[in-house]
Amino acid sequence: LDHLRLVSLGMRCWQDIEQYGLRIWFTDPDTGSILHLSRSWQRSEQENSPAATRRLFSFQAGALAGGQIISQAAKRSADGELLLATRNRLSSVVPLSPDAWQMLSAPLRQPGIVALREYLRQRPPACIRPINQVDNLFILPIAECISLGWDSSRQTLDAQVISGEGEDNVLTLSLPASACSPFAVERMVALLQQTDDPVSLVSGFVSFVEGQLTLEPRVMMTKTRAWALDAETAPVAPLPSASVLPVPPTAHQLLMRCQALLIQLLHNGWRYQEQSAIGEAELLANDLTAVGFYRLAHVLGQFRNTESEARVEAMNNGVLLCEQLFPMLQQQG
Repeated sequence: LDHLRLVSLGMRCWQDIEQYGLRIWFTDPDTGSILHLSRSWQRSEQENSPAATRRLFSFQAGALAGGQIISQAAKRSADGELLLATRNRLSSVVPLSPDAWQMLSAPLRQPGIVALREYLRQRPPACIRPINQVDNLFILPIAECISLGWDSSRQTLDAQVISGEGEDNVLTLSLPASACSPFAVERMVALLQQTDDPVSLVSGFVSFVEGQLTLEPRVMMTKTRAWALDAETAPVAPLPSASVLPVPPTAHQLLMRCQALLIQLLHNGWRYQEQSAIGEAELLANDLTAVGFYRLAHVLGQFRNTESEARVEAMNNGVLLCEQLFPMLQQQG
C-alpha cells in the first residue's frame, strides 16, 4: 500500500487476567475499507506502561488513536491487520482534524441517527453480508447534549444527544467504565458539558440495547480537535450523579428484550447462534408467561422444534405481537 493515508476511528483498551492490550481502527478515505492495529502485553507491565502510552511502530498509541497516518510503506494482512514501516520516516502521524472525517462518506459516516436506523433496517442480514470484522462502527453528528448522567448500578455513563434531522433524532451514548481506561468516562463528561468548543461528531460502535439503538463512543470530535476517549491518562472531571435513562417497568423491559432478540436473529441468522438463541428464547418465554404475555411466550417456545420456514414465520409473528403490545402498554402507563 503506497502513499497511504489512514484516518483514525478510535481505540479500545482491554485487559484480562494475564494480558492487557488495545485495538485502534483506521479507515482509508479512498476505499472506505477499515483496518486495525492490535497489540497485547503481560499484565505485570500495565502499572508502569498503560496501553495508551505504549508505542506501536515507534508512535505512541494515544497519538495514533487521535491521529492520521501518512505512510509510504504499509501492509495489511488478510484479516485487516495494519503493518507499518518506520525506517527513514516512511510513516508519520499528524493530529486528526474535523476535515479528515468530513471527507468520509456513507455508510461509515451517516447524516444522523434517523439515516443510520434506515441503513441498518435495509442492509442484508449478517449471515449473507460480505465477511467484515467491523460493520457496526459509524460516525454521527452531534448538535447538542440534552441529558447526561452516571448509572452507578451499571457503572456506565449515559447521554442523550441530538443527531441529525428528523423527528426521532435523539441518540443514546453509553460508555461503560473500564479499569484499563479509567478516565475515558471523565473525558466524555467534560466534552459534552463544554460550550466554548462543543462536540460536533462522534465515532463508535452501535448495538441494540433492550431494543434501543445505542452508540458506544470511541472518538469525540470538536470544532478544533479529536479526543480519543480511551487515550485519556489523567483525571478530568467529576461524574454527574443522576441516571438519565428511565427504568422501564418489567413488562416493557421484557418486550424490549424480546424485540432485541428478534432483531438479532433476523439480522444475523440462525447458523452460528442456534443453541444460544433457543436457550435465551426459552428463558425469555418463561418470564413473559409470568407477566401474562402467553401468546408471545408460545411463539418463542416454537423456536426449538421447528424447521427454518416455520422459524421465520414464528419470528414474524413475534415481531407483529411486539408491535401490538408496545402501544397497549403505553396507553396503560
